[in-house]
Amino acid sequence: MGPWKKLAGRCLTTAVESSLRRRNLAAKLPLAWRQQRAVPLLTDQWKRHATSLTLFEHSNDQGYDRMPGHVLGVSAAALIFGVRANLVKAEEQHNNSPTLPESSALNQVPVLHLSDQTLVESQPGEAPSNAHTAKWRIYTDMGRDLFSKGRLDEAEKYFVQALEEAKQGFGEKDPHVASSFNNLAELYRMKKDYARAEPLFLEAVRRLEIAFSPDHESVGFALHNLAGTYLLQRQFDEARKCYERSLKIKERKLGQNHPEYANTLFHLGEVLRLQGSYTNAEELIRDSVRILEEEGIGHSQTAIRRMGRLVEVLVHTDQMQEAEKLQRKILHALELSQGLEATSTIMAAENLARTLHALGKLKEAEELLERSFQTRQKVLPPNHIQLGLTMFKLASVIIQRGDGALSKKDELNVSDAKSDYEMAEELLRRAIRIAERCWKDASSLRGPLTFQAGALISLLRSLDAFGRLKIRQLELATTVKEKVEGTEEAEKSFVKCLVILEKSEVPQELVSITEVRRQHIACLRHLAGLLGSESYLNKKSTTKEQVDQLLSKSENLETELRDIVKGLKN
Repeated sequence: MGPWKKLAGRCLTTAVESSLRRRNLAAKLPLAWRQQRAVPLLTDQWKRHATSLTLFEHSNDQGYDRMPGHVLGVSAAALIFGVRANLVKAEEQHNNSPTLPESSALNQVPVLHLSDQTLVESQPGEAPSNAHTAKWRIYTDMGRDLFSKGRLDEAEKYFVQALEEAKQGFGEKDPHVASSFNNLAELYRMKKDYARAEPLFLEAVRRLEIAFSPDHESVGFALHNLAGTYLLQRQFDEARKCYERSLKIKERKLGQNHPEYANTLFHLGEVLRLQGSYTNAEELIRDSVRILEEEGIGHSQTAIRRMGRLVEVLVHTDQMQEAEKLQRKILHALELSQGLEATSTIMAAENLARTLHALGKLKEAEELLERSFQTRQKVLPPNHIQLGLTMFKLASVIIQRGDGALSKKDELNVSDAKSDYEMAEELLRRAIRIAERCWKDASSLRGPLTFQAGALISLLRSLDAFGRLKIRQLELATTVKEKVEGTEEAEKSFVKCLVILEKSEVPQELVSITEVRRQHIACLRHLAGLLGSESYLNKKSTTKEQVDQLLSKSENLETELRDIVKGLKN
């Protein structure tokens, strides 16, 4: 018996696609439309890496980013529902706390998977062949082609027409009609029109149950699709039930070693993760990776993305050594398959560096980040936000190394600490300049929310880190001038954060993002700490009142944040 009995549901979909081969003509499926992923947004705390700003942005494995299934040519009596279980992109980010980031990645062309023999047995006699079935074929192929190109409004018209032709040509009870319902539902889900997608998915499931049986494998695929729609609407209990039932059907019909069984197993784990059940989620995600490895596709992009999600779970549950081992495995696989300079390899190296940083393995973390920075410099323009992000992470490692040297208190180590702080200061100044430029461009052009959020968070983190670094350097200041200048720079950096966040032109949807709120709270507290410290040299009669106001505001924001996170978990 599989683990489905004790656990339940996770994310997105295998889509629905009907394709028909009449006589000896082969029908080819177009390549699935690949939606570009937004640049992942980094969190200054590795544990928050699991709470990304976009839906499953870090991991791409659900019904999001599947391995292309092989194309099946089928006879006129055949309907394809789920071609060989495309392994998808869910995560992912991804991908941070149990929040659903804003952009989904259901990038697969809808696919249904039914065998010729099954369809023949369910439909005695030859399948209908008439003008309506011919039009159904044409409209379905045209809709599918437009869908694969991202031209969803045009594709919708053809899928709607295909559904009507299927009803008239095949008859209301024919599975081709269920396929057409599923195609149209998947399109609406891609358009985030969940109110229209959900009833169509439900209708597809109902018709397949009637045409075949409630435990037919096609029903399992359709339930997986329906579960994805529930998940995107944060209806976790409903998503869980559908994934659980889908998994039960796939276990019985396909076996526990089938990649499609692993696909639903993974999504089931994702639902549990989003509900905060990390132990159970870990078990399911581990099993989904194991199945792919046993099937010989353990180094596939799907497997690597799922391992990335497993890393997030391990980090969240403080299993840092396990996370490090798995990240080394991911990095090695990407270096072999994609090369040292591939973007995915660079990101894997930086993710490993973040974990090493948290474990205090600073030398190796610094080496990985320096390698990443040098590689990025070769291919990116000098003001690219990713260069700034890498500099921020490298500065954070160097600051921690300086802190370690300073704690030893002897003259040599104090000198090393001062040198480290100066190096980190230069990196942060450069990171701030890049982030300011990116934020200016993103906010003035009103680009995609993920781009604006990435630039804003990068700027806030860099400013906050710079202010905290200047406070550290005050301990090493030997003159009053150095102390005054250092205090002024720290205060200016924190104030700049608050001015940015409190500007009326900053969209509320940005200010309300979880990580932006966290940075807002951090800046308020750090500024209050600076103003209230004994070393602060610019005290005025109103300083205490300012400190109280800053702390009060930070407490209010933290209360709001806790309520939001609690609501998301529920």
